[in-house]
Amino acid sequence: MKRFALAAAVALLIVPQAFAGAWIKSLPVAQKKAKEAKQLIFVDLFADWCGWCHRMEQEVFPSAAFQSATDQMVLLRLNTEDGAEGTAFARKYQVTSLPTFLMLSPDGNTLAGIIKGYAPAAEFSASVKSTETKYKAFLDRVAKEPSIGNDFQKRLDLAAEFGERGDYTASETRLRKLMTDSKAPADIREKAYYNLAVTQASQGKKTESLKTIEKFGTVTSKGESLERARLLASQIYYEQGDLKAAATELKRFKTTFPNSVLMRNVDFLLPQIEAQLKTTK
Repeated sequence: MKRFALAAAVALLIVPQAFAGAWIKSLPVAQKKAKEAKQLIFVDLFADWCGWCHRMEQEVFPSAAFQSATDQMVLLRLNTEDGAEGTAFARKYQVTSLPTFLMLSPDGNTLAGIIKGYAPAAEFSASVKSTETKYKAFLDRVAKEPSIGNDFQKRLDLAAEFGERGDYTASETRLRKLMTDSKAPADIREKAYYNLAVTQASQGKKTESLKTIEKFGTVTSKGESLERARLLASQIYYEQGDLKAAATELKRFKTTFPNSVLMRNVDFLLPQIEAQLKTTK
């Protein structure tokens, strides 16, 4: 009986360690393996100080439920505070809380899904499967894209989803086509302009985003999409440290769009920026 109990205890210690060995700690290595196997990449973003990360490692990852949910995925662990690949990866995906888990396409370029926080094994594993199912539905919509040529709203939604999933090139390509498609309704073309400006700003391409907004202003002089774009321009100027340009943009907004539903945002932001301007003189 004692020998059996000892063997069971040893088994419990070995299983987590053996499973932990399955984790890859390099994105290029994970991408290579995922491409060859045509599998999703499951990314565990952690830090040594993160207590919930340790609980995931001790309670969830060794579970049969988690192993079943990820048995067709490549497992990647990255330390967000390694000052190298993990830190850069976390910054790229704007990870601000831990634990955070990402699921990526086999080439690592498209975000299949994101899960935040700790959850018990069964609940967490269900989230993994649900995220995978939603991604497969997205891939199905992409495969059927040729059939929605005249459904401009679906085309816009798909373009926006590419952006949300981090595939900015695919998103921008589709948005530009909508912007120049003479058959597309005016409001769809205008939303495409705004979405392109947002997509560019999200990548840090702020100068390009401002150029898109300026070009948008030559296409139309009204509409909520343009109003949101002009508000975005003021935000970009502010982030660039050009307080004067940000204030000028907001003042112009008040004159140009006096009945805008976004006026409350402008009335909140403008006094703060003007106050900062006074302190910098």
